[in-house]
Amino acid sequence: MRSAVVLIIISLAIATICSRSLVEQQSTGTVASLLTEMDPPPGFSYAIDPIAFEFPSDHNAHPDFRSEWWYFTGNTSTDDGHEFGFQFTIFRFALKPSPSESPSPWRRSNLYMGHFAISDISAGTFHSYERQARPALNFAGERRAPLRIWIGDWSLELIDEGSETWHVLAKQNGYALDINLRAERPILLQGDQGLSKKSAAPGNASYYYSIPRLSVHGTIGTPEQLHQVRGQGWYDHEWSTSALAQGQQGWDWFSLQLDDGREVMFYQIRDSDGRSDGASHGVVLSNDGTQSPLDSTDFEIKVRRHWRSPDSGARYPSQWHIKIPKQQLDILVTPRFADQEWRQNFTYWEGAVSVTDKSDDEPIIGRGYVELVGYE
Repeated sequence: MRSAVVLIIISLAIATICSRSLVEQQSTGTVASLLTEMDPPPGFSYAIDPIAFEFPSDHNAHPDFRSEWWYFTGNTSTDDGHEFGFQFTIFRFALKPSPSESPSPWRRSNLYMGHFAISDISAGTFHSYERQARPALNFAGERRAPLRIWIGDWSLELIDEGSETWHVLAKQNGYALDINLRAERPILLQGDQGLSKKSAAPGNASYYYSIPRLSVHGTIGTPEQLHQVRGQGWYDHEWSTSALAQGQQGWDWFSLQLDDGREVMFYQIRDSDGRSDGASHGVVLSNDGTQSPLDSTDFEIKVRRHWRSPDSGARYPSQWHIKIPKQQLDILVTPRFADQEWRQNFTYWEGAVSVTDKSDDEPIIGRGYVELVGYE
């Protein structure tokens, strides 16, 4: 779903990268054109029709597409009840559709950017970090078979292809994530056999799959101590060359893991007036593996609360009443705490949430993550 925000995110990252010694300098005109460009240069591939996915090879990068990301989130706790959420994402963005032919080790056609965040739920504090680099002199890069992608000492790695077990490592400013995530569910192809359409325009789509539930074991570090944690995670991998269509403003993306064994993913694309776009869609995965696709008419989202950021001034939804009648779901989704806003080179909200049945007074029946883009 995040194809449009990747274009914005990485374009902004280009401006940051260009001022650093890790990469070659670029002209102000080049950066400005990338910041404002909605139509990519010719030569990139587009997501048009469903494809036959192949694993583990499709865990790797797809450099003929302009943007791509590998994305992990999860909710964890310690034995004594200290709770944490986490997000770790590596983005790849191609400046052009073919590798650079320059002999310079600095001139590369891809950029990488990482996002790392810890939601300390028990403390009610959010800590987010960002870094960027080109795949030059080992500052960033990808190794295939088995997959490993890194930016400095941040990395994700497929350490066991048979069991779909991943290792994620990141640390900064006293906060650290060192976890293994093992698939508890098979790979789920989103949209139409993995083709996730964002509008009616041909090619305005991505290839998108998820592992909707992984067991998590490892450590989360804070400046005070190292915490042994366990919990459940979610993994997305998506690649595309498209952006949001004209008139589309942003989206609300939900990934929910329910205690009854079901997983729910859906997103609502919003137009400039805040209305839901017909391209919005999702899926419910039952505990027996049955997949039930959702189109925009299958779910209803009503915002019950808002929260205004004291930093950006953005006004975000902060509780949702969600109905999916075909799945007998009538739930409330609530942030574990309100202030989980990203404040790096750009602004959006991404955070841990809880799921209750209809009422704030009901016990928690699930956990998840929500991403809110376009409110700033």
